[in-house]
Amino acid sequence: MTTNKPTIVIVPTGGTIQNGLPLVTSHRAGGPLNVLRAQRLHQPVTVRIAREDRDGHSRAAADGEDAFHEVTLTPEDGLYLLPYMEPGHEPAETYSSFHLAAERVIEEIDRFGVDTNGRNGLLSDTAHLRIERVIDPDTGEELRRGGETFTMRELVLIANTVNSALARPDVDGCVVPHGTFTTEETACFLHYVVDSIKPVVVAAAQRRHGSIGNDGDWNLWDAVRVAASPEAARKGVMVVLDEQIFPARDVTKTNQRPGGFAALGGSASAIGSIEADRVSFYFEPTRLHTAGSRVNSKSPLPLALPRVDIVKTYAGADDVPIGAFVRRALEERAADENHPGHGIVVEGFAYSGAPHGLQHPALEEAVARHGIPVVLASRGLRGRIPRERDQSLFVTADNLSAVKARLLLVLAIRALGPLTALTDLDNPAPEEQQRLLHEIERYQDIFDTH
Repeated sequence: MTTNKPTIVIVPTGGTIQNGLPLVTSHRAGGPLNVLRAQRLHQPVTVRIAREDRDGHSRAAADGEDAFHEVTLTPEDGLYLLPYMEPGHEPAETYSSFHLAAERVIEEIDRFGVDTNGRNGLLSDTAHLRIERVIDPDTGEELRRGGETFTMRELVLIANTVNSALARPDVDGCVVPHGTFTTEETACFLHYVVDSIKPVVVAAAQRRHGSIGNDGDWNLWDAVRVAASPEAARKGVMVVLDEQIFPARDVTKTNQRPGGFAALGGSASAIGSIEADRVSFYFEPTRLHTAGSRVNSKSPLPLALPRVDIVKTYAGADDVPIGAFVRRALEERAADENHPGHGIVVEGFAYSGAPHGLQHPALEEAVARHGIPVVLASRGLRGRIPRERDQSLFVTADNLSAVKARLLLVLAIRALGPLTALTDLDNPAPEEQQRLLHEIERYQDIFDTH
């Protein structure tokens, strides 16, 4: 057993990693979900267990030996796999999504999960775990659902909870269980706004808790091991799946299978791995992040952040969605003079991130006439975008994907404010042009360094 264990805060959000079978009625009632669930005994019970050999075959009792083992089970022993009894109800006919409380998932993993050497108690042996719930201040309810439902509001609530937890001196790191659909976005957002050098690890799963081939239990254990590793400090936010440690800035979900996450962005790769004996790091992020980020949060983030939308470039693309985004921005500005701002990310052609020719004028007008920053990202998802002379009004996203560039632009607008539009678009004053280009360069510097 490990002594002087670190304290790791678990900030659960839901998702497949917490998605398990709901409690169902006893299999004696019939139905397709004849599954035993982890149950807690009400009082001690003595059971007789048939003697079996190592292959699970019935073994004849020796002379003077009973044909069974007699064992007393007690509530203090922990959970047991038993049929769930709910009088007056039939078992469910189909599986329904049910996001278990993090405490329950942790208890079940510790009780029933074993490593390749047959050991259990894996989580409690690795660290002291503390649960810190994400609470919506408007409803008072805990955030516990699939990541596909998240908006920027949920990302802010998660970030504020993580920052609050890490600010406590007795906390050594943080693990965020999360749904895979937006794992890469929440992790990247945390990578830029967490104001701490302590490890933050986002864990996810491609198969739900309790299902055959479930990967989430092992991923959660690995995530706690990474967060508890002294070498994980100053590495920024990491995503752990399939015994690999991915950098939050570059990781992307590519498919639904275990192993379906990859680090893109040119030369990016996993920065480390987790084996039976240790956590190993081979690379580390070189761009600004977490405590060193210039867009991080020294105080709780507001729930209202700048609005940034993504425009896709393709053969036949035009300026219709751009016009819609600009009109909404102008309407929201008119309705609220304190609106936090707007921006546009273009997922442009590879390699340059260039928009379609029919989109280009509308994007330039968004910048020059309305002060809306525009960032170009490559739809190729590999390699850095070089600066082109005809793109002086646009910011280039380096090697960030469009969804990651969107998050950084949200935070850049919050840090720098909107661009100053030209008074006369047809005959702009030279000093106004220079001021606008200088403001764009300030945005560019953030994308070049983060």
